[in-house]
Amino acid sequence: MSNLDWKQLLKDHKAFCYVKPNRHKHDSGWRCFEVGYCTMDDHRIGEKLVLSEYSDHWWHHRGILDNTPPLEFNVDITDDGYLRIFSHQDILTWENNYQWLVSSFELEVMKDENL
Repeated sequence: MSNLDWKQLLKDHKAFCYVKPNRHKHDSGWRCFEVGYCTMDDHRIGEKLVLSEYSDHWWHHRGILDNTPPLEFNVDITDDGYLRIFSHQDILTWENNYQWLVSSFELEVMKDENL
C-alpha cells in the first residue's frame, strides 16, 4: 500500500478515480475491473492505490435516488489502458457502503465533512 496521502491528492486534483478491465472473473460470470485511485505521469498511470481487483461492476446513482443534480464526470483512456475518471466540478471518490455488494463500487462526490 502506498504512503501517499490520497485524500489530499484527490482534493488537490492531483489524483483521480480509475478502472481497468482485468482477467479475473466474478462468481456471476462477468469479468472484473481493477478499481482505485491514480496519479498521472504524462498520459500514463503514475502511482496507484488499488481498492479492488474483483469489482464486477461500478456505477453512480446520484440524481436518480435523491433528486440531486446528476453526477458530472468525464472518462479518458490512458496510454497504458486505464480509464481515468474525473470531474471539473467535484472531487470524486469510490464508495463501497453496501456490505452485501462487496464487489461493487459507487462513484461519489467527496462529502463536505471529508474535505
